Amino acid sequence: MSAVDRFLVDTAVAISPAGHREARREQWHADLRDAAEVGLSPTALAFGAFTTALFHRRGARRATWGDTMTTTPSSAPAVPHTIRTVPLLIAVAVSAITMIGPWLILQPNYGYESTFDQTVGMTGTWLALYLVPGAAVAVAVLLLPGTTPRPRRLGAATVAAAAVAAVVFASVPLGSRVPVEVLPPLVALAGWLVAVEADRRSWLLLLLPVATTALLVSGLPYAVVPVRLAPCLSSLPELTVVAAGLIAWPTSRVRRRTRAASASDEQHRDEEQPAALVDKSV
Repeated sequence: MSAVDRFLVDTAVAISPAGHREARREQWHADLRDAAEVGLSPTALAFGAFTTALFHRRGARRATWGDTMTTTPSSAPAVPHTIRTVPLLIAVAVSAITMIGPWLILQPNYGYESTFDQTVGMTGTWLALYLVPGAAVAVAVLLLPGTTPRPRRLGAATVAAAAVAAVVFASVPLGSRVPVEVLPPLVALAGWLVAVEADRRSWLLLLLPVATTALLVSGLPYAVVPVRLAPCLSSLPELTVVAAGLIAWPTSRVRRRTRAASASDEQHRDEEQPAALVDKSV
């Protein structure tokens, strides 16, 4: 149990309804303590507890009392999240990327901005285009269900490193004729493909960001899009990376594993249905 996991659980307990805090505190800390023994990620459980407390605050909605999140797979859900945390984080990343166009449009015209305007504009660009999406996707990778710790951690570290590298490439003039700014999105996509254990054909999706960048370098999109909306095109490589990752997801080994686990849980719940007390066949 790391300090971050403990902090998330303590925060989740603090924002829970007063009548359930004591039960949740005892239950969630026990879940974190026993997570490694049953092959679950303590970080995933901590985020699951946090999102449960944040979005499901009514006491009538069951959270963790009764069976623990670390009970055997036959009696607990395969995915330790009350809400779909991973899609939520991906939506945060996409929202941040799509905001870069309006953000650039609102900046002062070149040559009329002050040093403060330049600093604010550059910081906002880094956050919207690189840092916020990188952090959101890295956390989403850590919370992926059905993955083993090693590819999950490697994928998250790769995505985070790509986000930092993108900021470095954007702030330091490299003097290269090759559009090296495409490298961080490629590395981030590779990290996602590693984490979801994508099949061989899915690795061809790495060509999509390259093709998008080549199209932008050629200048063809700028001849079609109005000049005022041209800054919106700067987010196309990053949006292409997200689209490629979503395309690779359905055929990945992790997705097949998750689907099989869900089908097994559904079958188990059907088998546990009690027999009807009244025969309705007559």
